[in-house]
Amino acid sequence: MKKLKTIILIFTCLLIIPVMLTACGKKEELPEFSDETMFTLRIYQPWFYESLHYTLQSDGTLIVLYYDTELGRETLSDERMKKIKKIFSPEKVYKMNVGKEDERTDGTSRYIILYDSNGNEIEIGGYELKGGAGFNSYFYDLYALMEDDYTKQFSDILDECNRECTTYRDKYMNPIP
Repeated sequence: MKKLKTIILIFTCLLIIPVMLTACGKKEELPEFSDETMFTLRIYQPWFYESLHYTLQSDGTLIVLYYDTELGRETLSDERMKKIKKIFSPEKVYKMNVGKEDERTDGTSRYIILYDSNGNEIEIGGYELKGGAGFNSYFYDLYALMEDDYTKQFSDILDECNRECTTYRDKYMNPIP
Protein backbone atom coordinates (compact mmCIF):
# COMPACT_ATOMS: atom_id res chain seq x y z
CA MET A 1 0.00 0.00 0.00
CA LYS A 2 2.87 2.33 0.87
CA LYS A 3 4.39 1.66 -2.59
CA LEU A 4 1.10 2.54 -4.26
CA LYS A 5 0.88 5.86 -2.34
CA THR A 6 4.48 6.67 -3.35
CA ILE A 7 3.76 5.89 -7.00
CA ILE A 8 0.59 8.02 -6.92
CA LEU A 9 2.49 10.89 -5.25
CA ILE A 10 5.29 10.75 -7.84
CA PHE A 11 2.78 10.51 -10.70
CA THR A 12 0.82 13.48 -9.33
CA CYS A 13 3.99 15.55 -8.99
CA LEU A 14 4.99 14.72 -12.53
CA LEU A 15 1.63 15.96 -13.76
CA ILE A 16 1.32 19.02 -11.57
CA ILE A 17 4.83 20.45 -11.99
CA PRO A 18 4.61 20.94 -15.81
CA VAL A 19 1.13 22.44 -15.44
CA MET A 20 2.37 24.86 -12.80
CA LEU A 21 5.40 25.82 -14.85
CA THR A 22 3.22 26.46 -17.89
CA ALA A 23 0.62 28.41 -15.91
CA CYS A 24 3.30 30.50 -14.20
CA GLY A 25 5.10 31.25 -17.45
CA LYS A 26 5.08 34.86 -18.53
CA LYS A 27 2.58 35.51 -21.27
CA GLU A 28 3.72 37.65 -24.16
CA GLU A 29 2.13 41.03 -23.75
CA LEU A 30 0.62 42.52 -26.86
CA PRO A 31 1.12 46.18 -27.60
CA GLU A 32 -1.89 48.42 -27.71
CA PHE A 33 -2.60 48.65 -31.43
CA SER A 34 -3.57 51.83 -33.25
CA ASP A 35 -7.25 52.65 -33.63
CA GLU A 36 -6.50 54.76 -36.72
CA THR A 37 -4.23 52.64 -38.94
CA MET A 38 -4.91 48.94 -39.46
CA PHE A 39 -1.73 48.00 -41.34
CA THR A 40 0.68 48.74 -44.17
CA LEU A 41 1.73 46.12 -46.70
CA ARG A 42 5.24 46.52 -48.09
CA ILE A 43 6.85 44.36 -50.72
CA TYR A 44 10.28 44.71 -52.28
CA GLN A 45 11.07 42.71 -55.41
CA PRO A 46 14.67 42.96 -56.61
CA TRP A 47 13.98 42.11 -60.24
CA PHE A 48 11.44 44.91 -60.41
CA TYR A 49 13.20 47.36 -58.08
CA GLU A 50 9.98 49.18 -57.43
CA SER A 51 6.74 48.33 -55.81
CA LEU A 52 3.64 49.79 -54.32
CA HIS A 53 2.84 49.77 -50.65
CA TYR A 54 -0.65 49.97 -49.23
CA THR A 55 -1.72 51.51 -45.94
CA LEU A 56 -5.24 50.82 -44.74
CA GLN A 57 -6.85 53.16 -42.24
CA SER A 58 -9.56 51.91 -39.89
CA ASP A 59 -12.13 54.17 -41.55
CA GLY A 60 -11.64 52.33 -44.87
CA THR A 61 -9.21 54.78 -46.48
CA LEU A 62 -6.65 52.96 -48.60
CA ILE A 63 -3.48 54.94 -49.24
CA VAL A 64 -1.34 53.89 -52.21
CA LEU A 65 2.34 54.61 -51.61
CA TYR A 66 5.41 54.56 -53.81
CA TYR A 67 7.98 53.99 -51.08
CA ASP A 68 7.09 56.88 -48.73
CA THR A 69 5.39 59.06 -51.35
CA GLU A 70 1.61 59.01 -51.39
CA LEU A 71 0.28 58.45 -54.91
CA GLY A 72 -3.40 58.36 -54.14
CA ARG A 73 -6.27 57.43 -51.84
CA GLU A 74 -9.58 55.74 -52.12
CA THR A 75 -12.31 54.75 -49.71
CA LEU A 76 -13.01 51.04 -49.70
CA SER A 77 -16.57 49.77 -49.81
CA ASP A 78 -18.15 48.33 -46.67
CA GLU A 79 -18.21 44.92 -48.38
CA ARG A 80 -14.48 45.03 -49.06
CA MET A 81 -13.74 46.19 -45.52
CA LYS A 82 -15.78 43.27 -44.16
CA LYS A 83 -13.67 40.85 -46.22
CA ILE A 84 -10.48 42.39 -44.88
CA LYS A 85 -11.67 42.44 -41.28
CA LYS A 86 -12.75 38.82 -41.64
CA ILE A 87 -9.14 37.69 -42.19
CA PHE A 88 -7.09 40.48 -40.57
CA SER A 89 -6.29 40.67 -36.91
CA PRO A 90 -3.31 42.64 -35.56
CA GLU A 91 -2.99 40.11 -32.74
CA LYS A 92 -2.81 37.24 -35.24
CA VAL A 93 -0.14 39.01 -37.30
CA TYR A 94 1.84 40.01 -34.22
CA LYS A 95 1.95 36.41 -32.95
CA MET A 96 2.57 34.92 -36.39
CA ASN A 97 5.58 32.68 -36.93
CA VAL A 98 7.16 34.32 -39.96
CA GLY A 99 10.01 31.85 -40.25
CA LYS A 100 13.66 32.44 -40.98
CA GLU A 101 15.07 34.82 -43.56
CA ASP A 102 16.92 33.26 -46.47
CA GLU A 103 20.56 34.07 -47.11
CA ARG A 104 20.09 34.58 -50.87
CA THR A 105 20.45 38.04 -52.34
CA ASP A 106 17.83 37.98 -55.08
CA GLY A 107 14.53 37.36 -53.37
CA THR A 108 11.46 39.22 -52.23
CA SER A 109 10.89 40.96 -48.91
CA ARG A 110 7.37 41.09 -47.54
CA TYR A 111 6.25 43.02 -44.48
CA ILE A 112 2.99 43.62 -42.72
CA ILE A 113 3.49 46.77 -40.69
CA LEU A 114 1.32 47.15 -37.61
CA TYR A 115 1.10 50.35 -35.59
CA ASP A 116 0.96 50.78 -31.86
CA SER A 117 -1.22 53.40 -30.16
CA ASN A 118 1.64 55.93 -30.42
CA GLY A 119 1.96 55.43 -34.19
CA ASN A 120 5.21 53.46 -33.95
CA GLU A 121 5.74 50.81 -36.60
CA ILE A 122 5.86 47.13 -35.68
CA GLU A 123 7.41 45.35 -38.67
CA ILE A 124 6.39 41.71 -39.16
CA GLY A 125 7.95 39.82 -42.06
CA GLY A 126 11.30 39.59 -43.76
CA TYR A 127 13.39 38.56 -46.71
CA GLU A 128 12.52 35.31 -48.53
CA LEU A 129 10.99 33.76 -45.43
CA LYS A 130 11.26 30.01 -44.95
CA GLY A 131 9.32 27.94 -42.46
CA GLY A 132 6.79 30.56 -41.49
CA ALA A 133 3.33 29.27 -40.74
CA GLY A 134 1.65 30.65 -43.84
CA PHE A 135 2.95 34.22 -43.59
CA ASN A 136 3.52 34.60 -47.34
CA SER A 137 0.07 33.25 -48.16
CA TYR A 138 -1.54 35.51 -45.56
CA PHE A 139 0.40 38.51 -46.92
CA TYR A 140 -0.77 37.86 -50.49
CA ASP A 141 -4.37 37.33 -49.36
CA LEU A 142 -4.32 40.82 -47.83
CA TYR A 143 -2.44 42.28 -50.81
CA ALA A 144 -5.05 40.88 -53.22
CA LEU A 145 -7.81 42.55 -51.20
CA MET A 146 -6.03 45.90 -51.59
CA GLU A 147 -5.79 45.75 -55.37
CA ASP A 148 -8.59 46.86 -57.65
CA ASP A 149 -8.97 49.01 -60.78
CA TYR A 150 -7.92 52.13 -58.88
CA THR A 151 -4.70 50.67 -57.47
CA LYS A 152 -3.97 48.77 -60.70
CA GLN A 153 -3.48 52.05 -62.55
CA PHE A 154 -0.39 52.70 -60.39
CA SER A 155 0.89 49.15 -61.00
CA ASP A 156 0.47 49.72 -64.72
CA ILE A 157 2.53 52.92 -64.51
CA LEU A 158 5.31 51.05 -62.68
CA ASP A 159 5.20 48.33 -65.35
CA GLU A 160 5.47 51.00 -68.05
CA CYS A 161 8.52 52.49 -66.33
CA ASN A 162 10.09 49.06 -66.03
CA ARG A 163 9.62 48.41 -69.78
CA GLU A 164 11.30 51.76 -70.47
CA CYS A 165 14.21 50.85 -68.17
CA THR A 166 13.52 53.76 -65.87
CA THR A 167 11.93 54.22 -62.48
CA TYR A 168 8.75 55.97 -61.47
CA ARG A 169 10.89 58.36 -59.43
CA ASP A 170 13.06 59.27 -62.43
CA LYS A 171 10.21 59.54 -64.91
CA TYR A 172 7.52 61.28 -62.85
CA MET A 173 9.09 62.67 -59.67
CA ASN A 174 12.51 63.89 -60.88
CA PRO A 175 12.08 64.46 -64.62
CA ILE A 176 15.16 65.60 -66.47
CA PRO A 177 14.47 68.96 -68.20
